[in-house]
Amino acid sequence: MYFDMYGPFDVARANRRVSGDQSALWQDVREASVKYEYEKNGLERAIGCYAFGLCNGQSYKPWYVGMTMAQTGFRGEIFQDHKLKHYNEVMAEHQGTPVMFLMPLLTPEGWFCRDRVTTKPLIQWTEKMLFGVAFQRNPRCRNQRDTKFLRNVTVRGVFAGSETEGETGRPAPSVISARNMFGT
Repeated sequence: MYFDMYGPFDVARANRRVSGDQSALWQDVREASVKYEYEKNGLERAIGCYAFGLCNGQSYKPWYVGMTMAQTGFRGEIFQDHKLKHYNEVMAEHQGTPVMFLMPLLTPEGWFCRDRVTTKPLIQWTEKMLFGVAFQRNPRCRNQRDTKFLRNVTVRGVFAGSETEGETGRPAPSVISARNMFGT
């Protein structure tokens, strides 16, 4: 099983707020589904992970990472009221075009996975991993659940939580080597 990547899909907005009407986004999602020879509504009903971000030119910054196990898939999950609140707070404070990436879980045969029972731990783990990557890029991501350690623990040379002090002065040779090994 693996997660595929679709997007970025432009998120509709009006007056610098994410709109409740995302019909254009869902049309783009359906077109992507058909383009890759899936059922027309397959991608929007898929389960997996998603990420909301802002695009400025060719640069993307993640602001929220989530997962869905909902019977209605991404369509029933990613624009719920409490998520719109997060998106709109980001939009009020930052410039950029809002975008959404969808990462559906696929079976080994390449079909959208429908197993919501045995795959739940995998999807939860993937959401946490994706958030860790997003957090490295943007420590001000909106996620709160399961982020205590990411925000408070530092491994010198590899990652630093946003609540901990960063390094000062010249890094030690061990830190430079660790950065090289971990690509940080």
